[in-house]
Amino acid sequence: LDSNGICVAARVGLGAVAATVLLVTEAADALIGSSVDEGAIDNMTSAIRSACRPIDDKRGTIAYRTQVSGVLAGRTCRIALQRAEQS
Repeated sequence: LDSNGICVAARVGLGAVAATVLLVTEAADALIGSSVDEGAIDNMTSAIRSACRPIDDKRGTIAYRTQVSGVLAGRTCRIALQRAEQS
């Protein structure tokens, strides 16, 4: 975050939701230039869910893995925002 609370850089990587690790630039772009409010986080999670290509097996369905990826990314983003605001 810059001195005005605007996100100036972000990277979003995902594992275990595709054949290889994904770097989701669309998700990062949803945060950059914003104050990382709930709207920006929602846009990020939508981009993440769109990028997911998980498999369907006994450990979890495609729908479950896709949903959870967005939930966990949202939580991670909020924690990172809190840490950035404290520093």
